[in-house]
Amino acid sequence: MNHKEDSRSKATQDVEELAQLEKESQEQKLPEQKVVFKADSIKSRAGRRGVHNLPDQTNPPMGFDSEKAFDSVFPFLKLPYLQPNTTEDIISFGSPDAGGFLDPKHKKIPLNAVFFGDNLHILRALPSNCIDLIYIDPPFFSGRNYNQIWGDDNEVRTFYDIWEDGLPSYLVWLNARLWEMRRVLKDTGSIYVHCDWHASHYIKCEMDKIFGYENFRNEIAWRRSTPTGGKVKSKLFPRDCDYILFYRKESSNKPIFNNIYIDYRQDYIDKFFHHKDPDGRRFALQTFGDYSKDSIEEFEKQGKVFISSKGTKRLKQYLDESKGLLLDDMWEDVRNVRQSQVQNMHKEEEGIGYPTQKPEALLERIIKASTNPGDVVADFFMGGGTTCAVAQKLNRKFIGCDISRVASSVTLNRLIKDAEEISGRTASVNVENPKKDKQISLELTIKQLPDMHVYYMGVYPIEKFEFIGQKEFEDFILTCYEARRFTGEGEITGVMNASTSILIGSVKPHESLSEERLKKFAEDVLRLRYQENMRLKLKVIAWVFPPSLQKYSKVLESYFYKKNLAIDIELIPVNSQLFRKRILEHYQDTAKSEFLLKFISQPSIMDVSYKKVEGLKYKFEAIGARSNNIDGYLINCQWDFNFTEGRFAESEYALMREQKDKKYAAVLKAEREFEKPGKYTIACRVQDNLGGEAIKTKEVEII
Repeated sequence: MNHKEDSRSKATQDVEELAQLEKESQEQKLPEQKVVFKADSIKSRAGRRGVHNLPDQTNPPMGFDSEKAFDSVFPFLKLPYLQPNTTEDIISFGSPDAGGFLDPKHKKIPLNAVFFGDNLHILRALPSNCIDLIYIDPPFFSGRNYNQIWGDDNEVRTFYDIWEDGLPSYLVWLNARLWEMRRVLKDTGSIYVHCDWHASHYIKCEMDKIFGYENFRNEIAWRRSTPTGGKVKSKLFPRDCDYILFYRKESSNKPIFNNIYIDYRQDYIDKFFHHKDPDGRRFALQTFGDYSKDSIEEFEKQGKVFISSKGTKRLKQYLDESKGLLLDDMWEDVRNVRQSQVQNMHKEEEGIGYPTQKPEALLERIIKASTNPGDVVADFFMGGGTTCAVAQKLNRKFIGCDISRVASSVTLNRLIKDAEEISGRTASVNVENPKKDKQISLELTIKQLPDMHVYYMGVYPIEKFEFIGQKEFEDFILTCYEARRFTGEGEITGVMNASTSILIGSVKPHESLSEERLKKFAEDVLRLRYQENMRLKLKVIAWVFPPSLQKYSKVLESYFYKKNLAIDIELIPVNSQLFRKRILEHYQDTAKSEFLLKFISQPSIMDVSYKKVEGLKYKFEAIGARSNNIDGYLINCQWDFNFTEGRFAESEYALMREQKDKKYAAVLKAEREFEKPGKYTIACRVQDNLGGEAIKTKEVEII
């Protein structure tokens, strides 16, 4: 044969790297803990008394397989990222190279990234030993309705899987993700897992097995809000605390940890700093401890030694020189913003308005304690993006991930707004014409920030494919099929094995494949890849196949049959069950995995109407807004009434929805009172339950 198959094409490299990460995941060792959980002697004594069912703490984590780790429960799907080259998905603040990459060799995973997709598969695609700190606030094992925050089908389907078999199902689901988080953490890294009373003790037992009993650092009790006293007739003490489990990666490596000090309370000052110098400086007394004689003499020269009436010497600890009180594991000074406050406080920077949002002060404390400036912070249950927002403000790089398109959208708005304030530059986004060049204002740069990137994995918006190149699209398909690129002449795009060849159609979703190209593909396969007694399989993958092309493929098959050539031609639409089947066919339970790989259409908004109410108050409505996906419906609407900078900056309009029949439905009307007359760009964005998103803008004269 006179062809050449390039085994080092990008698609092949992607497949090989994913296979290597799968191997690293499966070969990751459980920590040795025989000393901690040694039970041989007590089992022997119990056995002599006829008791043989004592619990064995050396059992592996729930769902773990010694050979395949968690691959047996959750298949290791080799799905590619989609990173469109649009101004919606690459947001620049004038310093694109200021951040760096997780994979410096290939520069394929930049930092300051927001991922839309299932966190397990995103984790499995990240390099090992790359993250300094992970904070996660996973769904609590407390109730289905409470856990379904955003209303996306992806989120709902995930929670059904979590709850399928009760607590064991929940723990297996969480363990698979904790296993990958341990792999991607640096050896000096730390992880904080936020949980409530329902399952914190169970989660800790599982984390002891995954991270090691010796690597448990703290169980932090966080009082969420001011105690309310509970119901008058309540038969239990009011529950007002969450718990945060803090583990390090490896006991043999010293993790990053910075002591945190908090301000003294007045009662503490009155109790301990009740001594005063003649000049009025307040001080507390402490013993000298291990201070040397020379050090004590030096303190005496400085006037920092207090001598009691009995002649006992103590060291003066001045209030104005003290760092504060060393933070312990009881956190009562950081309160959460109540939901009612969030809805009414339009100027509240942290408030977005969903039930489980955590205050920025809580994440600031964790990030400062376990990272240094420039380190990488990750949150794989991103929600409204508090972790990423705080990391950005503290000069850390971030990775955020959520399975909800609404969550990803809300987070991105928040991060862009913060980044503009930090950098002093405006990131303008032309959302209705993403091909148009970005317009970045020429303000003075206060601080350099790296580009912000949006990635899609497992749930792919069809319209985004128009903004990647043909070769990138082909690599995307080849990676899905674990195929390698064919670099010989002709129309063959890739090969899967000796008998199977692939032709990939246009990257443009509405562009059909020509009959001439299909015929040339078949001829090239016969000429370059045919061997005697071989049944050739021709897979043609494209967005659409018109009836005429389907008919022509049958004509070709019939022609080859008459020539005694065994050739099967299979037309595979990208957005079809047939496309998914090839990727999932070697797993028995494909039904559960099906939702992880789908292509979604963009919703429609016909127009944005407006009507004056009185003065500068106007009413707005998204006319003709609807989902274009089968079984799709709109679940959220977002508004911005001064869209000149190309972003949704008004957090009070980020979640416009209402609950109907236990489902969210978008509220397509909004009311706004403007501060002054003038021309405004009004923007409306809608999301549907399947992950589709669309934006409509309109110029309005306010008089």
